[in-house]
Amino acid sequence: MVGLAERVAAEIRLLRKGRGINAPSIEARLGPHLRELVAGATGPDDGDCRRSLATEINNCAAGLAEDMRTAITASLGLSAETRQIPQLKDRIAWLSAQLGHGYRTALRRIDLAERLLAEEIAHELRRRRGQAAGAPQGWYLEELRTVLRLDTATPESHEHRRIVATCDDLREVMAWLDVPRAPGDPRPLLDAEVIYGGRLVRREQPLSGRFQLMIQLPAPLRTGDEHEYGMILRIPEDRTMLPRYVFTPETQCNLFSLRVRFPPGRTPRWVWRVTGETVRMFEAARPGRDLLALDEAGEVQVRFPNPTMYLGYGIQWEW
Repeated sequence: MVGLAERVAAEIRLLRKGRGINAPSIEARLGPHLRELVAGATGPDDGDCRRSLATEINNCAAGLAEDMRTAITASLGLSAETRQIPQLKDRIAWLSAQLGHGYRTALRRIDLAERLLAEEIAHELRRRRGQAAGAPQGWYLEELRTVLRLDTATPESHEHRRIVATCDDLREVMAWLDVPRAPGDPRPLLDAEVIYGGRLVRREQPLSGRFQLMIQLPAPLRTGDEHEYGMILRIPEDRTMLPRYVFTPETQCNLFSLRVRFPPGRTPRWVWRVTGETVRMFEAARPGRDLLALDEAGEVQVRFPNPTMYLGYGIQWEW
């Protein structure tokens, strides 16, 4: 808990700079834990993200003492009195006047309030993770290893999934993936083949780009048993693939690793590492940080221990 709270506190300190929660492009300023806090609650624009974040922070701060709540809402520009103050130093000066103490005392009060808020946020994140960690479907991912080949006739993904059973008599598991399409493109299609460790018994496409593959295991698993199976997923020749591979965990995942092999003689303009992003963030190509270089084999590799549920991890590129 201490380690998590410290990381959350560092994200809050970054958020308080400038206009705080009222800064433009607010979602781009959030660290992975604050993104996790609002994951699933944000809408299609910055206003939705801002309102969701304000609600979550106010909820987590509700149990703090009144002077701590005043300090944190002043720091982040959440209160009506500080919302229109564009500079952190001026918000600290406002708090100093309210306290009747000096500027440094007000700043120390803010630092303390942020640490206490971070503890509450960390507790809430742990609570939510605990609800999901039980793997209600009866298993979780110990490891997902993916090799995406772009040097083949059509893009194909070689996936190796190692699962751990959390119930007895586990006979079937689901592999899910999303294949987004560009505006105007036809409905996505996907060819799937299980190459070892099970048999594909059913496939579902509940949404246009959503695929759910039901894998029958070779033998029932008991609680704690591990099992690995492999698949090859191919985009048909008459369909296109957007220039990204992003995995969004929907159950506990302890490790996700990805290798992408680009075609010889065709080097992308840039390759960007996607780490804990919401869908809206990686839908818009925006290189500039976490750029990756291809090795001499024309490949890039990334590795993500303990990716956060419902956030995106992988790579994005531009031809």
